Amino acid sequence: MRKIFVVALLTGILTVSACGITKKTLGFANEGPDETKVKTNPPLTLPPEYNVRPQKSVVSENSGEEKSINE
Repeated sequence: MRKIFVVALLTGILTVSACGITKKTLGFANEGPDETKVKTNPPLTLPPEYNVRPQKSVVSENSGEEKSINE
């Protein structure tokens, strides 16, 4: 008796969940994005000084001072 009830309950749930109106009412419908609300991003650009590298510095072990090294 219990198996029949479980099978009938699962069958009923699957039948109702397959209905599109029921999905929309319960909030399970998957709707795509609205094309009027999609924001476009500008293309990526490189910063104007992209190739400029910071100077390397070495910390002296004895004095703790930083000295810049020019290449």
